[in-house]
Amino acid sequence: MLSPYALRNVRQEPADNLGGIEALWYARTADLLDFDDLGELPIAQLELKPDAYWFQLVSTRGTVRYKQTPKDLGRHGESYAQKLVGTVSRHSAELAAGLEALEGQELVALYRDHNGQVQLVGTPEQPLKWTDTYDSGEIYQNQRNNYDWVLEGETPRRARPYLGTWNVSGRGLTGGVQLGTGAGGVVYLRDRAGNLLATVPAGKTIIVRSGFRVAFSII
Repeated sequence: MLSPYALRNVRQEPADNLGGIEALWYARTADLLDFDDLGELPIAQLELKPDAYWFQLVSTRGTVRYKQTPKDLGRHGESYAQKLVGTVSRHSAELAAGLEALEGQELVALYRDHNGQVQLVGTPEQPLKWTDTYDSGEIYQNQRNNYDWVLEGETPRRARPYLGTWNVSGRGLTGGVQLGTGAGGVVYLRDRAGNLLATVPAGKTIIVRSGFRVAFSII
């Protein structure tokens, strides 16, 4: 069997390339079972302890971003600085309680980009830490109140592509859900009478051509 670090051909992916992060989930490192630090970079499946779940972090659209920066450790090789950032709007009691629960936790995160690719960031031995900053904004400057959050840490390997499924807690939702890799959902294109015109995978581009003025609603 070849080493996970064996050289191989590297090719350009032929498909469309969309920037940004579509969704993000987190779990406690203490809930991960049998984590393989040394195997192939892609991970087929992650297992959690019984009654443990992933939790979704729903942020303001377009604010979540991930950056991975190599760090030279000299004769000790290199590591990777991992950083996820985003913004959560408003300052409600439920939101404040949820953010407080994240303080001091050792976490790993899964994120799915707009190309449908899922990555694991952080490990049980090199967890991510949570911080957030609140800003009330100014009404006369047309600013909104929000929390800017950061999940960051340092790992010996780059982010791990994830190919499996994960169970998301129903706490704060109407029920739990199991998710898998691939683009998240579809877009339904309907006319004003509600008739379905097309079903488009999320992340694809819709072009509407008409000789008349077109109005639309996002629901």
